[in-house]
This record gives sequence, C-alpha cells and structure tokens, in this order.
Amino acid sequence: MKKTILASALLISVAFVACKEKKATENTDQSNAAQSSESTTPASSSPANEPKSYTVTFSPDTAYLGKNKEAFIRLKNGKAVELMDADGKATGTELTYEIELTNKRKLGESSVFINPKEFRLQLDNGNNITHDNYNSFSTDAEATNSSTDNKFRLPAGTKPKTLNLFFDETRVAVSVELK
Repeated sequence: MKKTILASALLISVAFVACKEKKATENTDQSNAAQSSESTTPASSSPANEPKSYTVTFSPDTAYLGKNKEAFIRLKNGKAVELMDADGKATGTELTYEIELTNKRKLGESSVFINPKEFRLQLDNGNNITHDNYNSFSTDAEATNSSTDNKFRLPAGTKPKTLNLFFDETRVAVSVELK
C-alpha cells in the first residue's frame, strides 16, 4: 500500500509539473503571436482618409522647341491629387509639375521666354484645357531656369492624355500618365 501511495504521489507531481510547463508555453506562444501581429501592421501606414494621389509621368520628359531648337524643356516632379467636396464626391484632379528650360542660344544672343499659358492638356475625353495656375519665365543664353507650381485642374472622371507645348510657332506633344 505504501508503494501505491508513493507511486500515486509521484504521478500527481509529474502531472502537475507537466501542466505548469504546458501553460507557460501557451502563454509564451500567445504573447509572441500578439507581438508578431502588431509588427505586421506598418507604423508608417497612411490613414484611410488621406486624399488619393498619383505620380505623373511624361513620355518623353524632354523636348526641343523653337525654329532653331533653342529651347530645351524638361518636365519633372509631376504629381496629381484627387479633389473632393465635403460629401466625399470627386470634384476633379489637380495636376502639378515643374518646367526646366535650358536656353541653347550662344552667349550674347537673346533670352528664351516660355509662357505656359499657351500649353494645352488634352484629356482622355478629347477636350483640351489650359493651366489653372502657371508661371511664365525667361532664361538667358546658355543658362537653365525653372518654373514651379504649374497647375492644371482636370474635371472629375477625366485623365490626362497629352500635353502640347508651344514656343516660337513650334509645337511638341508629350504623353502624360497617372500612376
């Protein structure tokens, strides 16, 4: 009988220790799972209510204009933001970009004056629009200058297709895409 009581006590102690170890393992697994689920959520994720924005690409992003190809234009830093009213209804898209102009004329010759007012953005519905805001500028011979904050306001439901650049009775068409 002593052997049976001793065996039962030993068996109960082994079962008690095994249960404690199993519970400790489960707690560790649960805390590891909680930590890994927290780490899969990026800390720098954008809020759900952030306005939809796009990168604007021009193809090609450079062009020569002028009868003597004296104006070398580079279109860069294109961005677009979807505009909405207070009820969340899309009212259009604001497209902004920068124009960099290099004057290819020799020193001592005249400057080149670019007026983005003359540029036209053709939309996917066939309509052409002019700038909502633009900055005209000139560049001296053999120099480079930039114009920032040039904006088109696209009507809701439209996408840009082609930007037509004009200078000195010459025209170049550049494809425009939102990504």
